[in-house]
Amino acid sequence: MQNGNLTNTPHLHYYLDHYAHRHINTSSDSELLLNLLADALQKTGKFRIDADDIFRAVREVMQTTSGAYACTGMIAGFGIIGFRDPNGIRPLGWARRKSEQIEGGWDYLMASESVVCDALGFGDWKDVNPGAFLEGSVEERS
Repeated sequence: MQNGNLTNTPHLHYYLDHYAHRHINTSSDSELLLNLLADALQKTGKFRIDADDIFRAVREVMQTTSGAYACTGMIAGFGIIGFRDPNGIRPLGWARRKSEQIEGGWDYLMASESVVCDALGFGDWKDVNPGAFLEGSVEERS
């Protein structure tokens, strides 16, 4: 999920088409961001990535893009990730609640507004800092 607008889409589209060899089907910024992240992860050359690879890939996406955005996603085997543009134009935050499924565990939620958390019983709302990103329960890294 992505909220925002990229300002360098022609450049990104050209890169993905001519260098990354990825076919872009729409004019959606979300599709561009997804393909940029997939391209950055593929550059690791690994069959199995780790959390550090994900953080490096997100950092590369953030260095490549211009504009306003807040992104969330789920990566199988890792959990949820979220990142926000360096200028903090688009809002993004996260909250947690004690898990009913995993004893001693936590459920996490990312959203653009804290009101969502209240309705679903989540607390401890924290904004994702501009230019920062996080994964599941891992501390913010920038």
